This record gives sequence, C-alpha cells and structure tokens, in this order.
Amino acid sequence: MSDDDIALSEKRMYGEKRPETHAYVASGLGVTRVETAGGQIGRFSLSERCNARDVAGGSGEVAVATDEDVLVLTDDGFVPTGFGPATAVGYDGAGLLAAGEGRVARYADGDWAELGTVDDVRAIDGDRIAAADGVYALPSLDRLGLIDVADVAGDYAATESGLYRRNGDDWTEVRSGSHRAVAADGERVHAAAADGLYELTAGGWEPCALPATERVVDVVHGDDTYAITENGTFLVATAAEATADGQGGWRQRSLGVPDVVGVAVA
Repeated sequence: MSDDDIALSEKRMYGEKRPETHAYVASGLGVTRVETAGGQIGRFSLSERCNARDVAGGSGEVAVATDEDVLVLTDDGFVPTGFGPATAVGYDGAGLLAAGEGRVARYADGDWAELGTVDDVRAIDGDRIAAADGVYALPSLDRLGLIDVADVAGDYAATESGLYRRNGDDWTEVRSGSHRAVAADGERVHAAAADGLYELTAGGWEPCALPATERVVDVVHGDDTYAITENGTFLVATAAEATADGQGGWRQRSLGVPDVVGVAVA
C-alpha cells in the first residue's frame, strides 16, 4: 500500500494530529470528495455521480448545482431539494441560495422561496450574484454593473476583461485580462487569471508558485487555500507551521476527473 492510499487520520504528523478537511470538487463526472490536512492530500473518491455545474460550502453544509436539481449533503449522501436544473449555488448568512433557468431562490425549511429572476447566473457568493450581464445584489437583485462576470467574492468580481473591486457605487479594475475565479475571506484574496493564480499581498498581486501548469478554474478559502484546475489537479497551500513536514507552500494531486467547474469546503 502506498503512502497516498493511507487515510490522513492514520498518519502521524510530527506526533500531532492535524484537523482534517473534506473538499468537494464538482465536474462533469460528479462530485469528488478529497481528504486533506496539514498540507497533505489523502484519499479521494466519487461521492455523487451527476453533471455538476457548481458547488458551494458554508456553515458546515455543502450544496451542488446539477443539470437536474440542487443537491445538499446529508449523513445519507447528496439528496435532491426540488429546485430543478441549476447553474449556481451559494451561501449567505441566512443559508442556501440557488439559480437556474432565470430563477433565483432561497432554500429554507425544506422549500424554495423565489427571490426574482436573473438570466445566465454563473456564481453566488454572500450578497452578490455573478451573471452574464453583470453583478447583482442580494436579496434585492438590483444590478450593480459590469458585464460577462464569471465569479464574485466580497467586493471583488472576476470578468472576461479584468478583475474588479467595488468602491462605493463604482467598480475599479485591479487586474487586467480574463479572470475565471476570485476568493476573498476578509484576510486572504486570490484570483485565477488565464496565466495563473495570484494572491493579494502588501506588495500587490503576486503570482502563486503552483506545482501545476493547467489553468485554475476555482479557488476557495478554509483552514488552508484550495484550488482546482480545469484538468482535475487538486491544489492546497498551507503555512509551514501547520504542515506535517514543516514545509509550507502548494501541494498537488491529480484526481483524473473531466470538465471541472469548482471546488468547495464546508
């Protein structure tokens, strides 16, 4: 048995057991669960076979948008919610949101409550929606500007023309060129561009030293920073003091899944 086949909980990490995180990768094959802890990437397995279009995590929950329904993770696996075909899912302080076929709705007490209509929604994050014709606010669904928006996170929006940050009622371009994804948690900001993944530091936008060359299609923050490439390479960046070997930075593992669209942690 190789070291990669051993569960992370079975490994000794400098005599200290590191907390384990389950990441969920959405692809055309389905939802793949990946075990990771302390910079190590352990077992991974297909949790749900479906055509996944988006995945999101929040408050210990995980939801998946598929071409048939929105699925939520339970103790019995992923179960349908009755939303119907969806292109995007996300969480805010009040729970799960979804969009698809022009509908935007909130899930509460086992039912979907319609919020309004927005066409071609690509992503939902907190109180923002990314769509083909711009960024929208939640729950009002007021249009906030921009166009061809691929992703939103906090005050940031990733678009085909550049990465933007909202200042008051205006958008300011902070990086030029096509951007596929952005993640911001109040302390960390990462943005996936056509030529690589970038991190906002005190010195500006710095390229991440990734061990993979494929384009990153999604990035998310949790205990560590997690990213996924279009060809299914899972990446995790951990601070040196939190790793098993005392060596921080990015690690990678190929999952061998096609048509990757996103990654999430609960």
